[in-house]
Formats: sequence, C-alpha cells, structure tokens
Amino acid sequence: MKKLFAVMMALCLMLTAVAAFAADTGATAVNWADHEADAAKVEGKFANVPNTGLKMFIPAEFKDTEIPKENQEKGTILVLKSDKEEKAVVNAQVVSVDMASFKAKLQSEGKTVWDMVVNGLPAIQFSIEAEGAVTSCFGFSTEQGGVLMFSLTLANQGPYTGLYKLMVSSIQRAQ
Repeated sequence: MKKLFAVMMALCLMLTAVAAFAADTGATAVNWADHEADAAKVEGKFANVPNTGLKMFIPAEFKDTEIPKENQEKGTILVLKSDKEEKAVVNAQVVSVDMASFKAKLQSEGKTVWDMVVNGLPAIQFSIEAEGAVTSCFGFSTEQGGVLMFSLTLANQGPYTGLYKLMVSSIQRAQ
C-alpha cells in the first residue's frame, strides 16, 4: 500500500510539475504558461473538447477515434488513441453527478483525491492502478453541474508521463 501511495504521489507531482499551492484553496496550481516551452518541442495542436467549452493540447501521435454508441450513451465524448501504443488512451466522459458527490464517492472507495486548479479551473486528480499500469484521472466541474472526467492510461510509462503532463496542463477555456 505504501508503494502504491508513493507511485501515485510521484505521478501527481510529475503530471502537475508544480510545487506551489493555490493560497486560497490549498489546491495544487497548474498553469499552461509553465509548460509552453516543453509543448513547443512536441508536434501537436490545440483542439476543442466536444460540448464542454474547453480546449486542450493534443500531441500528433494521438488520434481521435470513433466512440461506440453504448459508450456515448454513458457520457463518453472523446477518445484519443496513440498510434504508437494501442494501450495509450485518453478518454473524456461526462458524469451526471456534482463534484462534491463524485469526490466523496471516490474517497469512500479508498481512493486518494487531490484538489487542483488547472488554468483557473477547479479540478480533482486521482489514480487507478491495475496490472502495473497507472491510469491518471482528472475531473472538472461542468456548467451543467456534472463532472467532466479525463482518464489517461499508461500514465506511469515512458513517454506518456510527459505527454500527459502537457495535455492536462493545457486544459483551459476555449476562446
């Protein structure tokens, strides 16, 4: 259990790459401006996250894939898959529950949940470990009162740690 906690803490620090805390909330602050120089070294572009009013940086190796109807019915709005590693997937799903309830449910399941502020947007982060791979999850409150959750598989492996750091740190309101 200690090893799992240490891995999750290290992953959180790598993904956020920020040691400062937002003074008013105690949440880890993540700002795109701190990562733009790294993003300039990666081929990719900003794209809107469907139906959310948000945008994010998507590295060129991640391709938008068709979402099966049953997943759409469960709230999945975006699936990006790496063209280099089939298990590297970014999934975005809208959950019809408010952030406080979502966070409480995660904590009741024994998950450690960190508060964050990503480019001024309140968020949470938690991780799921299975078969030696870590999936990092980030939740943002929606204007409709739900939670937009991003799940990033293989978050603890090779190049994906850095790519995912860029993707998460880039999430911001679309202009």
